[in-house]
This record gives sequence, C-alpha cells and structure tokens, in this order.
Amino acid sequence: MDRKLKGSVEEKTLEYLRKRPEIYMALSTGIVNLNGLAALISKENDGMNQLSIRSVLQKMIRDGLVSDYRKSTDDLLKRSKVTLQDKVSVITSRRKIDIDFLSVTFLTDSVVYIVDETRAKNIPKDALIERNVSLIHIFSPPEIVTTPGFAMNVVQRIYAANVNILQLISCSNETMIVVNRDDAISAYSALTSY
Repeated sequence: MDRKLKGSVEEKTLEYLRKRPEIYMALSTGIVNLNGLAALISKENDGMNQLSIRSVLQKMIRDGLVSDYRKSTDDLLKRSKVTLQDKVSVITSRRKIDIDFLSVTFLTDSVVYIVDETRAKNIPKDALIERNVSLIHIFSPPEIVTTPGFAMNVVQRIYAANVNILQLISCSNETMIVVNRDDAISAYSALTSY
C-alpha cells in the first residue's frame, strides 16, 4: 500500500483503514459492506460524502491496494527461517539475575528472561517460573524493518490457529513468540504452511 492516493477523501479513507487493520484485512477479503463502511468513515470525518468514500474503497479494491499488505508480509514470512524450540521457560524476577538466557526484557518493575531449561542455573527462589512453554523463533530477511504489517500477519496467523500468544518479542529481523507447549505445533504450522 505504498502508492499514494490523491485528494482528501482518499487520504481520510486510507487513514481510517490504517488505524483499523482488522477492517483493512476484511476489506482485502471482500467481506465488507462497502455502504456500511463508507457510513462509518463519513461519520468520523464530519459527514464526508459517502458515495465518494465508497468510490474510493472500490478503486482501492480494483487497483489491488488492499491486498498488498498480506502479499508482501506472506512473502517475507516464506523467506524467513522459522524454528520451534521446546524445553524453554519464562522467568520473571524483580531484579536482574546472572543467568544464561535466550532473550531478556527489562520492564519497569521486573526483568523477564526466556531461558533454555537444560542450561538454566542460579534461578532465585523468589523468581516466577513459567514452564511448559515453547519458543517459536523467526529469523527474517533484512527488509522486515521496512515492511509494515509483518508482526500483525504473524499474530493473525497464530490467532486463526486458536492459539494464545504468551509473549511476543520483535527486534530488528528476529521475532520470538512464546506459546503453551500444547499449542506449539499448531502455532508453528500456522506460520509455516501456506
């Protein structure tokens, strides 16, 4: 969706859709009532002409602008290396601890570690340990940093597999997702089968 549309109706319509990715995705599948969507966009934009909005939406569909997001992020996911790792735990501590970790996140009042259970030592007794989880690690090509919607695509695929994401960490070209161990194969398959 990098091609720019001209005029305020087009700009306002595109702005509305960008703020609501779920509507944008539904529009790309063709399951949206265009009259109803035009009415919503008009209401939010001081009564902008609904027929003009509907015309813009139809033009976006006809020109393929609403399918670009999924196509580019699917292509990027296909070219990514996706691995599944069992025997991991999530450790939450109120302070920094000396531990061998796969990932660490510093929060305001705690530190969260994703660790390999087979190598985790020196875990303090006051730390909260979440076991029976698996880690899905996605190594993507460098253009991930300039491709909007990649994380949303990943989350939507896992959601469609009826899997809850316990943690998601995305930095540069790596994305790490922690799920319950029982859901790991479903989540992994959602990301690797097309």
